[in-house]
Amino acid sequence: MASDTSRSSLRDAQRAVTEQRIIEALAALIDEEHPLEISIAAVAKRAAVSEPTLYRHFPTKRDLFAALAGHQFQTVAAGLAPASTGDLAEAVRTVFERSAGIENTVRWTLAAPDPERVPRPNAQARLAMLRTALSDVLENLDEDTAQLLLRAVLLLTSPMAWLYWNDYLGLDPAAAAATAGWAIRTLTGATQPPTRH
Repeated sequence: MASDTSRSSLRDAQRAVTEQRIIEALAALIDEEHPLEISIAAVAKRAAVSEPTLYRHFPTKRDLFAALAGHQFQTVAAGLAPASTGDLAEAVRTVFERSAGIENTVRWTLAAPDPERVPRPNAQARLAMLRTALSDVLENLDEDTAQLLLRAVLLLTSPMAWLYWNDYLGLDPAAAAATAGWAIRTLTGATQPPTRH
């Protein structure tokens, strides 16, 4: 029985390594050519696996790109668990700096022209992180205002914000994070009910 468990653990570990290699191969190819032109055969070749092996792990191209989106999220958000508005404003710098390191992947996964090709598998995880960080502010707001605040902060904390600020204003990750942090602090302060004396 123990040997069956060991074999299963080994298979799971090998599967994870193979999937990681395939995702990294896709990310490397995105640095070289347009994602819509990347073939499964090219990804398999870059990952040093057969096409049937790739399809065993990712049955469709959509599954492969969803895994890439998940990988991108894990890369930029790993270890971040902001528990307050201040923590969130500070965490944005890490998100933007990490995003700069994988810029082409971030551009593709966040700005894909066809959301059916690149799903957003981490939307709920991002919203949960924001709800935790903003919980003290959100509890004082009506539901409609809370949703508006979450939507605005979702955009401000997205790597997409850095990409826009970089493309249009030439802001580096630190300057973009300072801008986002200021906006988050301003929005959360402005939406809190006035203090009564």
